[in-house]
Amino acid sequence: MIFSFTKTDRMYIAHCKEGGEWQSGVMQDFQNLSMSPAAGVLNYGQGLFEGMKAQRAADGSIVLFRPECNARRMQDGARRLGVPVVPEEMFLDAIHQTVSENSRWVPPMGKGALYVRPLLMGSGEVLGVAPAPEYTFVVYGAPVGPYFKGGLKPISLKISDEFHRAAPGGSGGVKAIGNYAPGMVPSREAKRLGFAEIIYLDAVHHRYVEEVGAANFFCVKDGVVSTPELTGTILPGVTRASVIEIARDMGHEVREEKVDVSYALSADECFCAGTAAVIASIGSIQHGDRAVEYCDGQVGPVTRRIHDTLTAIQQRRIPDERGWTVAVE
Repeated sequence: MIFSFTKTDRMYIAHCKEGGEWQSGVMQDFQNLSMSPAAGVLNYGQGLFEGMKAQRAADGSIVLFRPECNARRMQDGARRLGVPVVPEEMFLDAIHQTVSENSRWVPPMGKGALYVRPLLMGSGEVLGVAPAPEYTFVVYGAPVGPYFKGGLKPISLKISDEFHRAAPGGSGGVKAIGNYAPGMVPSREAKRLGFAEIIYLDAVHHRYVEEVGAANFFCVKDGVVSTPELTGTILPGVTRASVIEIARDMGHEVREEKVDVSYALSADECFCAGTAAVIASIGSIQHGDRAVEYCDGQVGPVTRRIHDTLTAIQQRRIPDERGWTVAVE
């Protein structure tokens, strides 16, 4: 199984008028949406999405991982884009219903997950650049395998000197749909050259590591774990926050800071983290004419330990002392 779309059985949908309250959502068979060509999301990109996974746990249950964090992140994004906020209780209920009614699509433990996609968008008609008069909230899912082929197997990345993901004051810190289309060309070019993905540097100084495509970046040097700080230009990943806690519990110093590209290239090991990628080991990074290999192309010890701990928590193979996993009834 690979990370790709597969149509499942059911989906959740709800509507809200501008300035009004969200109507109670309903479950319906998976189907296409009917939308005006003048919809705000189509003309001005007024839309957000989230990414979550439901997976089988060792106790036989189907579990979600920190879904309340996704609910709150979507609320932050909605405020940034002028979209009515979906209440946390409504968001979580929609996720549970969608997973429950598509439970037959959740793969066996360790064989993949049901990727859950909440989508919030301006569906009402608007011509001038302004918030849409009506909004739609949809949740659907699809069974997926690893985001990067080979799972934890180290990947090769290329640093982009030409393209940037986001700039200060923009929408880089929220999961806006418009953040992702501009990355498709540099990502495709990197893959054409044999790399798994692109690494973006900051748009101001062109020297600080920001993100790996659609995942957060981490590096380890002398036992210290570093990750780019949240300054509004990178996504505050749920997996990122979890990795920081896990690494600190393991006794590592964790620094949220500006990660100079020269520092990253001199690190002992690097990895990226995200809902889709989980933990992906970075085997090498190409920057201009310079190529750096980490851990002789093998998975680094810190990366492996964090990966194993995180996935064990997600699958309830070890006690979930933080209460991160939520069973779907």
